[in-house]
Order: sequence, then C-alpha cells, then structure tokens
Amino acid sequence: MRSEQSDEQWDLYTKDREKTGCTHRRGDAMPKDRYRLAVHVCIFNSKNQLLIQQRQTYKKGWPNMWDVSAAGSAVSGESSAQAAQRELMEELGLEADLTKVRPFFTMSFPNGFDDFYILEMDVDLKKLCLQEEEVRQVMWAGKEDLIRMQAQGIMIPYWFLDRLFDVRGSFDAQWERRHDIQYGMAGFRHLESWMSLAEIVRQDFPGMESDEAMNDFCDTSIQYMKQGGAMYAADGNMIVGALLFQAAEAAGHKIRFLAVHPEYRRQNIAQQLLEHMMCRLVKGQDVVVETFREGDKRGGAARAFYQSFGFVPAELGTYQGYPVQVFVLSGNTLK
Repeated sequence: MRSEQSDEQWDLYTKDREKTGCTHRRGDAMPKDRYRLAVHVCIFNSKNQLLIQQRQTYKKGWPNMWDVSAAGSAVSGESSAQAAQRELMEELGLEADLTKVRPFFTMSFPNGFDDFYILEMDVDLKKLCLQEEEVRQVMWAGKEDLIRMQAQGIMIPYWFLDRLFDVRGSFDAQWERRHDIQYGMAGFRHLESWMSLAEIVRQDFPGMESDEAMNDFCDTSIQYMKQGGAMYAADGNMIVGALLFQAAEAAGHKIRFLAVHPEYRRQNIAQQLLEHMMCRLVKGQDVVVETFREGDKRGGAARAFYQSFGFVPAELGTYQGYPVQVFVLSGNTLK
C-alpha cells in the first residue's frame, strides 16, 4: 500500500482551480500562488454515526489524533473523486465507486483546495483492512461523542464537524435537498416570511400590483390570522405556501388567497393546504374561490388545479375590475 512517499507528485492549480500543467513533489516548499488538491471522506451509517479513524503516532500532520473516515492528497493525474476513492481503498481497504459522486462541499486552505465527500454506508468494521502506516484504529462515533472528543483534545478540531450530522439528513442520495414541509395555522410571528412570499407571487394575483394593495393585503392577512383563517406551509422558518380562507357557519366558505413559492411548486403543497383547511370547515357547506377565466394565459395552472381538486366552474364576475370566474366545491364532496 502507498504510504507518505517523498517522491509523490501533485498537480499544481491556480487560485481558480485550473491545472497549470506543472507538478510538485511532496515535501518541497509550495511555489507562490500555486495550490494542490486534497480530499476528505466522511462515511455515515444508518444510525447517524460517523466512521472515524485514529492516525498513527508517527504520521506527519495530526499524529495520534482522531480524524474523519479517510483523507489525503490527490496525486498527479487524479481527479478529486479518483483520489477519494483511492484513499478509501488504501487506508480502509474499502471499495466504493465515486464516479458519479460530487464533493459535498469544498474548503480552501493556505496551500490548496479540500473536497469533502459524504457517503452513506453500513460498514462492518471487522472486515476493513487498515493501512498500518497510516491508520491506528477505527470506530463509529455519534455527534455527542465527537463533541466530547474535540473537548478532550483528541479529535482534529474541524469547526464544522457537528454540523455534518445536521446537514447530511437534509439531502438525498443525489445530494438534492430534501424539503421537510410543515403545516399549521399562521400567526403574527410568521408575518415577515408570509409577506415575503406575497411579494414574490404578487404578479400572479390581479389587484396586488400596487404598494397600497400590498399594505391592504398585509392588514387582511393579520385579520385572518387573528380569526384562525390563515394556514401556512413552511420549510424550516420560511413560508413556502399560504392560504387565507373564510370559515362561515351560515354562508358558504370562501378561499381568499392561495399561493405557493415558485421554487416549491409540484410538491403538492397547495393540495395539502386545502386538505388541512377542509378539516376545519363546516360539513355540508360549499367552498368557493374566484380565479382566472378560461383562456386567460395567467390562469391555466390555477384553473387546472382547482378542477383536479373537485371544484366546478360557475358564474363569471370581476375582481377590482379584472375578469374572473367563480369555482365551487360542493359541500357534498367534503370529507
């Protein structure tokens, strides 16, 4: 297995991470304004534990300290992923195909770029083949374990280490961000984000174009929040869906406003908001909403959505001079 070789050659990069075509021998002083490529691999198991290794006592750089799963420098001719894949095999005897895997994040250090990979693998530690020259031992560690080890001074003090446990669960296998959408009744504490969403979608709602109209909408939203007629969908603290509705006992129910953040559409948020609203309505009463007329280029998606939910087109009308059409959801269809 390859250990720290003094004749190891590294590719040199510019500050923009472009290869210069020159190489550098490990151990020599780095040329000015030239940089190398390093990699770190962090392996998590299904118990949200990180595989960590203890570096050998005689290893250069952080000897005897606990480190993440594997790390090293890319040798000349290697890509970042190839270097990460090789380090896993050399240090742990662990085979992994990183051909289609990108670094989760990259950090700059004085002499180069450091790519961090996060992998999810339930590794049997007994089957690992540790590189004697590099690795003293390995173990699984949870978030609190690593915080304690850093406090004891036996873990390399990566400032972001505890955060890895939080962010890894926020992304899927392709590192697309997972959205954990929460639904609830909106209150005054949601108002800033609520109005931010309204600002984003105001061009989709006739009558909301002016600043005066937005101020009126803010006042209306506060009123509905006080009356229990404002419902939100949120990704963390950000409001990504908003619904204002009138729950009347004698008259029919009416939807006053329904909007979803453009980045969160096609995630069934609007449907979820309506379904949550239905649980709060009086059974047997119709639900009405005013939306765009047929043929209006701005309203194709809205009309299709309401019809897919069971709303039926009804009479034509106007809203602040803009032509609209009433859609009705019969009270007999409410669950």
